[in-house]
Amino acid sequence: MLKNFLISFLLILSNLDLTSQTHLHADSIHRDTHYMIIENKVKSKFLGNAWHIPIGYSVGSAHDFEIGLGRSYKRSFCGGAGCIFATNSWGLGYGISSKSGVLAQSARIYYGYNFFYFPPFTAGIRGDYIYDLTNQVHYIKPSFGFSFILGELFYSYGLKLNDGIRVHPSHAFTLRINMFYKLKKWEEHRPNRC
Repeated sequence: MLKNFLISFLLILSNLDLTSQTHLHADSIHRDTHYMIIENKVKSKFLGNAWHIPIGYSVGSAHDFEIGLGRSYKRSFCGGAGCIFATNSWGLGYGISSKSGVLAQSARIYYGYNFFYFPPFTAGIRGDYIYDLTNQVHYIKPSFGFSFILGELFYSYGLKLNDGIRVHPSHAFTLRINMFYKLKKWEEHRPNRC
């Protein structure tokens, strides 16, 4: 009797599984497939889709003003959970630092990644290589903080790589404005349905 019960139970379970799978395959409206639609696709991620002009001011043990020119790869993704706007920016820059009345000029190379997620969550990171033209001192300046794509509030630490007079601030808070030429030309990613 137990043997007949187990056989009947296994047949019922296997039959339920078959009917449920058949139902999913027969229903053409609720298939579990979707694909991404990409609009305004860039030809080269390295060349990006906009010019990037950052202007920043850092306050710490010294003051630092910077301006740069580079390229940016801007993209957005909108789906059922919200929208994400992200940028990768890189380029060359020029800066002037002052500490106790001593001025120093610097040349820079930078790379940054920023994203803004709506509903609100925002973050960004940036790395700068800085060469102090006045004192021949090399720096690496990693920074992170809040990014609103067009503006940033970052904390940075300037790592001095060789001997020389430090004019560039070691710990600093940076307020930066990012300007993009062709602001409206974003690469847009979205699913065909949510």
